[in-house]
Amino acid sequence: MRAPKATTAVMAIVSLVLVAACSGSSATTVPAESVAATTAPAATTAPAESTAPSAAALKVALVLPGPASDKGFNQSAYEALAELQSKYGAETAYTESVAPNEFETAYRDYASKGYNVIIGQGFEFGDIASKVAPDYPNVKFLVTNNNVLAAPNAEGLQPVSQDAAYLAGVVAGMATKTGKVGGIAGQQFPVIVAQMEAYKLGVLAVRPDASVTLTYLGTFDDVAKAKETAQAMISNGIDVLYHIADAAGVGVIQAADEGKILAIGWGKDQSAIAPNAVVTSQIVDQQEMIVEAIGSIVQGQFAGEPQFYGLDTPVLGLAPIRAVDATTASKIQAKVDEVKASILSGTTKVPFITEPSK
Repeated sequence: MRAPKATTAVMAIVSLVLVAACSGSSATTVPAESVAATTAPAATTAPAESTAPSAAALKVALVLPGPASDKGFNQSAYEALAELQSKYGAETAYTESVAPNEFETAYRDYASKGYNVIIGQGFEFGDIASKVAPDYPNVKFLVTNNNVLAAPNAEGLQPVSQDAAYLAGVVAGMATKTGKVGGIAGQQFPVIVAQMEAYKLGVLAVRPDASVTLTYLGTFDDVAKAKETAQAMISNGIDVLYHIADAAGVGVIQAADEGKILAIGWGKDQSAIAPNAVVTSQIVDQQEMIVEAIGSIVQGQFAGEPQFYGLDTPVLGLAPIRAVDATTASKIQAKVDEVKASILSGTTKVPFITEPSK
């Protein structure tokens, strides 16, 4: 379920979030493939005064700034389409690797073709949604990782990602043997910086003497650059590496596997990439978030204002602890559970930091 805006302790912090995702090259549009359906909880927000498509008439289009096969941010959103096909019989399509100067064209093209829900994957789609939405009052526009979009037929969907990143830091702080851990991100977007800094705080909460090195690649797509950066960090004694780098993050995990250190994935459970290296993954389940939001639309419940998803929803969390011995895994999991409970109770408040620390 969506986190209640009036009672979630971190909402005031998250109100400052700015999110963006990577952009790519040429775009292609194809229908999503079918996968097994799962059940999304019913939405609880009040309906806005705009036409809601029935499940029978549901046509959903997804615009991605990166490849649908990135094993993380974009793939998780892409996989929502197949669930929407199975759950609601929706007609779906997507366009991947759309450059920013093509966002508006993609939106208007889908709207003109009769798609009644259009999803932009990443904060940067918010301005385009605000511009285009008034021209198509019967189309619903959703923008993921956006905490500001609000209109009669447009709203942002925002995970409180820094809370989960803090938990990832707790894992790194407990798993490190050298006391040196690192984080590699794609860009210095505020929401990315906030997660990297929350990760650092989580490390220091359980290992105050740890050294935490954070770096930004300037890309979400360059797997080779990510791998080289990770290898350099490993050579300096870092033995746990966290990433928020979408497709490039695969290079971080590959380097960790080859260097026989631990990695923390992001977006989806990435343990399958390197089972002996991925100790956990920070879950930011775009699929879950999108399917719940579409369910709300089908039920005629559309708030027309940002929706927030915290650790008390299936959208955020950590994958199971792996790649360490059973005793260590049990100790780490117990600490993660303790800290998560502290965050949910409001005892621990994870700050939203938008400037990289030194």
